[in-house]
Amino acid sequence: MLTDTIQVSGLSEAVVEAVNERAKEVGVAAEEYVRYLIEEDVASPLNVRVLYAPVREQIKASGASDEELDDLLEEAREEVFQENRQ
Repeated sequence: MLTDTIQVSGLSEAVVEAVNERAKEVGVAAEEYVRYLIEEDVASPLNVRVLYAPVREQIKASGASDEELDDLLEEAREEVFQENRQ
């Protein structure tokens, strides 16, 4: 199998540390972890990533906590459930 190398520059020290830490958490080398992320990303249909990009940006910009997002999603789910019961 032919393999290629991609070198990434311009990453902040914090990002590199976070990648190393995450890789350590899952028990693999940083290179293997990054390879996995890239392979998973390119395997995903582009339309799904494009579809959810605005949602991800809105969530990020909102500054909402995970708990607040969970509550919001639960409220929306309950509202739809109640509407479908009628």
